[in-house]
Amino acid sequence: MNHKSILFFLGIYSLFVSVFSVINILYSIYFDFTLGLNSYLATLVISLILGSSFVFIGHKHNKDINPTDQMLFVILGFFLIPFLISIPYALSIYNISLIDAYFESISGFTNTGFSIFNDVKNMDEPLMLWRSSSQWLGGLLFLLATIGTIGSKQIRIKPAYLISGGASGRNFYNNINYNFVKILLIYFFSTIFVIFLYRLVDIRLLDSVNLAFTTISAGGFIPVNNLSSIIENNLQTFVIAITLLFPIFNFFLLQDVIARQFSLKKYHEDLHLLLLIILLIFLFYFFVIPEEGFSNVLFAILSSISTSGISTYSSNFDLSLFFILLTIVGGSLISTSSGFKYTRIYILLKTSYQEIYRLVKPMNVIDKNLYNVETKINDQDVRIAFLVFISFIISIFVLSSILTFDNLTFEDSFKLSILTLTNTVNSELFELSNLSFFDLNILIKMSLILFMVLGKIEIIAIIYLIRKLILKK
Repeated sequence: MNHKSILFFLGIYSLFVSVFSVINILYSIYFDFTLGLNSYLATLVISLILGSSFVFIGHKHNKDINPTDQMLFVILGFFLIPFLISIPYALSIYNISLIDAYFESISGFTNTGFSIFNDVKNMDEPLMLWRSSSQWLGGLLFLLATIGTIGSKQIRIKPAYLISGGASGRNFYNNINYNFVKILLIYFFSTIFVIFLYRLVDIRLLDSVNLAFTTISAGGFIPVNNLSSIIENNLQTFVIAITLLFPIFNFFLLQDVIARQFSLKKYHEDLHLLLLIILLIFLFYFFVIPEEGFSNVLFAILSSISTSGISTYSSNFDLSLFFILLTIVGGSLISTSSGFKYTRIYILLKTSYQEIYRLVKPMNVIDKNLYNVETKINDQDVRIAFLVFISFIISIFVLSSILTFDNLTFEDSFKLSILTLTNTVNSELFELSNLSFFDLNILIKMSLILFMVLGKIEIIAIIYLIRKLILKK
């Protein structure tokens, strides 16, 4: 195992935290928020020392690490970077315990949105910006992990290699360099574009920035206690809803459209998702909750599929279970959304249909193409999709059982388990907005921390790593 090269990449990731620390320091100084300034200075120093040390240790070693080392690097990154992000929470004026600080940082970095703050309105602006930034950073690094490691042809945990986007070579170091520049530019300019859209509909600048960090990353943190405090009309609701398409569709879709390289055969997954969204909107707007209005129906559906969960939903008609099921569907394989992912559902359904068809007509040739294009589904893709589905179901019941140890009903435990594994915030959409994470006991918080990470990187990533490290297979 190439430990020193793993440290090198962890060091690079740690330096990202230093960049955001500088931004918060400048923001605090410019707007005279001096109470929390020392916490960002401490974060800057610690992340710089840790990141620089790791880079120095590993910079002379072979950086083309094997798939096992890549998987270990991704898993360690999802626990180490939130530790650095938790420092401003722990050193803030709000007397936050270490476990609560880490819970908040994990929730942000995994784009979940569970918060130990019951009153966000009274939080100081730099810390609010820090919360939102943690989501943005988590979304960026998750895209890198998906394209470069989890979704690669060598590891195959997420079948991102089946669709368009990202480098596909075997050299990890070259891939991560190429993908990082490409992803960062698209991610950054997409965020700027979303902020611009929010400003066009008169959402104030700081709220626009915080909301853009949330929507682009499919996160759940909002800068107010209730989103209705920001959204004042249907136009604003519609614009925010439309921006939730960014974490649903393929990350490279907009780039290909702008560069005039768009080809429908490369984006059949997104076409299926678009048709699903249109069908759901038509069904709900005309037959289920017409009193909510088109913008609110659009917002609720897109927020659920994107696994963001932010909402202004206020209908007396309880559709929480249905919206939770939409979070399981998720968006594109190459996106910041979580969930099971639509393509995996498609693979399982198509394979099941083919097996039934084979029993009826055993002499016929079976089409194994994905979305009826050149990309083919093999038996390993099907096995992994089935394993992910089974592990997801088992995880729901395991986490639900643990959550019942606190003062949670079985229904709330079941809902919260699914939201945790799909990294979706507990909003009004799911009838869980009154849940206080601050009051949960330590066992529950630690369990949620673990399953938020597992929901993001997939439980079978741990199985993969154990198989490679312990069984040596």
